[in-house]
Amino acid sequence: MELYKNTEEAFVNYLKRHGYPDESISLEWGTTQCAIDIAVLASDLITPVAVYEIKGRKTPEIIRKGIDQLKRAVKFFDITVSCNLVFGSDNATGFEVIDVTKNVYNDEPINISEIMESHPLKKPISYGIMQAGATSKAISKRIKNKQEKIDRIKWLCWLLFPLLAIVLLLLDAFGKYQITALRLAVIGATVVIILIPFFSEITLKDVTFKRKSGN
Repeated sequence: MELYKNTEEAFVNYLKRHGYPDESISLEWGTTQCAIDIAVLASDLITPVAVYEIKGRKTPEIIRKGIDQLKRAVKFFDITVSCNLVFGSDNATGFEVIDVTKNVYNDEPINISEIMESHPLKKPISYGIMQAGATSKAISKRIKNKQEKIDRIKWLCWLLFPLLAIVLLLLDAFGKYQITALRLAVIGATVVIILIPFFSEITLKDVTFKRKSGN
């Protein structure tokens, strides 16, 4: 326990000396269900840009346990960040940091020997660069999520619209529902209202509907 506290204190002070704002360093970040030893937060003080699990001495068992903890955490919070293990050490800093990001996000078997022999990080990435990288990842993730939603809407449209057209034609043929220009306009307007949040613009014949940027 003493090694853990000493390692944590030494690492936090090291980050501060290298330009990391005090408020960006969050201890036991997360919830009662899942927490990470140390999270470095972006300027909004909400979004993590890097996470660290503090451990004792570097052993194969501790490495595997630490990576498993980080895997559960990033999955629980649905985040893509730099993942690291911090071990107590007899070196000048009192700790060593091993980047295990690829092991956390890669489903391949963990190569413990490779991690044991890997060189610890000599200097932390600057806070500004780390934050910029996290912002880029966040934007990419938002674009990916939006595209997935659009793809689902497209499949829904391809399935429902032809079915709706067939139903309307059958109802019109049997005199149950008369298709008029007004009713077609109402149906078209309804479709546009449903779809416009997912597209920047929709064109129906000579009429274009545009969504305001930033919405």
